[in-house]
Amino acid sequence: VAVSRSVGIPADEVAAGLQAFKGVKRRLETIGVRSGVTVMDDFAHHPTAVHETLTALRAGYPSRRIWAVFEPRSASSCRRVFQDDFARAFGVADEVVVAAVFRSLLPESERLSEERLVSDLRSRGQRARYIREVDAIVHTIATERREGDIVVLMSNGGFGGIHQKLLHALNDADSPAAPADSVAS
Repeated sequence: VAVSRSVGIPADEVAAGLQAFKGVKRRLETIGVRSGVTVMDDFAHHPTAVHETLTALRAGYPSRRIWAVFEPRSASSCRRVFQDDFARAFGVADEVVVAAVFRSLLPESERLSEERLVSDLRSRGQRARYIREVDAIVHTIATERREGDIVVLMSNGGFGGIHQKLLHALNDADSPAAPADSVAS
């Protein structure tokens, strides 16, 4: 606003521009709301970005359960170099789901260990689990979801189409054919 005003853009034009702004794609972008669950997409793939994203969500939704669903996909997030940093980065999430490392051809000595990450999170008293496959992640969230949950899908890639699969599964969770116990108490 200050820069716009300093170059002579009228206040009403600045206000109109701000009202029209829809946010930055893949930065806490709301993909949809189904069954009372908000599904968001975020490009976070570095421990600092993961931490800042989750901290912002916690500030914006202090009483809602936050699911952090992470796909280690980028060249750096797949590597063990950030193993300990990721364990700290997920600190404010209520539920953490770690998917399989995308670059599975990295030597094990260099590759992020999903199992160790989950173990480190649990040792800090956090609910965390390693779920290898996208369909199993979707099933887990759809069956355990609660009204008001926030699910943030964190990856720098397509994450196996999880966004639409999850929205579809959440729709199905409320259909008459869904089991009565599909909502966790």
